[in-house]
Amino acid sequence: MRRALLSLAMLGLLACAAASGFMKGDTSSIVSGVAESTTTVVGLTQDLSKCDQIGAAEVTFDEERTIGGAVALNWVQQGGGLLVDVSTADGAALASPRTLGIKDTPRNRLHKYLNVVGKNLASRSTRPTLQWTFGVLDTEVVNAVSAPGGYVFVTRGLLKRVSNEAALAGVLSHEIAHVTRKDAFAIYQKTKVDQCKSLAYAKAGQKEGTAVLRAYSPGFINQAYAALQAFSGGALDLNSAANSALLTLFSDEFVHRYLEGGYARDQEIQADATGLEITVASGYSPRGFMDLIGGLPPGQNFFAHHPPPSDRVASMKLLLGKTRMASTTASGPASPFSPFSQDVTQLPLLPLHDELAAAR
Repeated sequence: MRRALLSLAMLGLLACAAASGFMKGDTSSIVSGVAESTTTVVGLTQDLSKCDQIGAAEVTFDEERTIGGAVALNWVQQGGGLLVDVSTADGAALASPRTLGIKDTPRNRLHKYLNVVGKNLASRSTRPTLQWTFGVLDTEVVNAVSAPGGYVFVTRGLLKRVSNEAALAGVLSHEIAHVTRKDAFAIYQKTKVDQCKSLAYAKAGQKEGTAVLRAYSPGFINQAYAALQAFSGGALDLNSAANSALLTLFSDEFVHRYLEGGYARDQEIQADATGLEITVASGYSPRGFMDLIGGLPPGQNFFAHHPPPSDRVASMKLLLGKTRMASTTASGPASPFSPFSQDVTQLPLLPLHDELAAAR
């Protein structure tokens, strides 16, 4: 029945086109146009189906690290660059960066200190084997950001407000939590579908798709579309050179959406909770991070897109209160392996190392 209806619809379409052709005296060109239009619709339908498959596919580790590297590069560019002193050498030496010596400068000592603290915290997370990378962005904005795959950055402006190592640990742990919880994946997967469908619509001649991709050249769009046509299901290998245009298409928009909208409120609150667990499990008092957040002036653009500091502190106090109450009941805490099963009031804040002076 369905096939018969489709046949009737096609016959009707051909009849209308033919009638129009008789009026214009060009029947063959009209019939050819109908066939071309039908082909375009079928191709668009197939492309849109591929876009849904790309969005539904699990993000592989290689894809996470690849897209994370692109996002991290954007963070560095937008954040004024990394606060490090790069070694200078000739082309031959730069070809083998592992053989380059690292200058013993205040900035580089700060970078090393941050990575020691950060990697110690990450080892207590649920993804200790990621290739974690920590860095300082050279900007006065008070913020901390992360990228999929294990990239975490704090700003110079934030470090000026940190008064103890426990506070620094809390900031880093919050961003580590975003990575381990894969909070960016929801934004990223929707971005992939949206950008992919814009590409498909653009190639089908739809104005909406062309408008979205107007910042890209026709050659770039053709490269991205060729990659979409070659996609046959499964995981999308964004490490492949053939898919580099798709990687750019996805990562550009992902960074934009993340920068403009950030995470959802509940994701930020959960990252605070997970971050506190990591902080306490690493031997730091949770008070350092809570005092830092609670001491931020209200109504100013600190930690852009995060919930108000008062809401964050209230949620963390509630979390700690619940765990303390659980530990005093007959049944004991929910999990004997929880870092909150200990007396967190006895954990130290720890003073900052002298290396942090490089950012002040």
